[in-house]
Amino acid sequence: MQPKLFIVTGVNGIGKSTVITELVTKLDLERYKVHDFDERGVPDNADKGWRESETTHWLQVAKQNAASKVTTIVCGFMKVADIEQATVQVPDVETAVCLMDGSPEVIADRLMSRYQTPESLTELERTTGKTPEKFIADNVWVSTKFREAAEENGFTIVDTSDKSPAEVAGAIVEWLG
Repeated sequence: MQPKLFIVTGVNGIGKSTVITELVTKLDLERYKVHDFDERGVPDNADKGWRESETTHWLQVAKQNAASKVTTIVCGFMKVADIEQATVQVPDVETAVCLMDGSPEVIADRLMSRYQTPESLTELERTTGKTPEKFIADNVWVSTKFREAAEENGFTIVDTSDKSPAEVAGAIVEWLG
């Protein structure tokens, strides 16, 4: 079996972690392993180096899983450059990418609802060093860059704006083939 890693990416607040729960109910878990990109923990002020290292880790996991005829799916914030760098580090792993996308209003609303408690604000500050307002503005801007990169690279794009998590997971399962 050729090692393959299915990557479900998108900006913060688009629903990547939420869709994992739905995916595990829709897939044969003897054939698929579904992971959250951040499941090993996120360091303070996570940066490009950390993202590249984690992306490399997930390609290695995909390679190991393929030896057992298991397909790996990872949902998380991964940029095209992170994926390209990781494929240099771990050759011979095919990747397929799906972008979960949404309107700027949906992204802003989802993120605003996430950062309402003192604990969530402290965690945001720890992992990004940003205020909620700056974090939201940056994610809305980054979403346009993710969309452009997805279109340039021929990635599948799933607009989550008017879909439930179950509907988004259904679209991803369809993409998996």
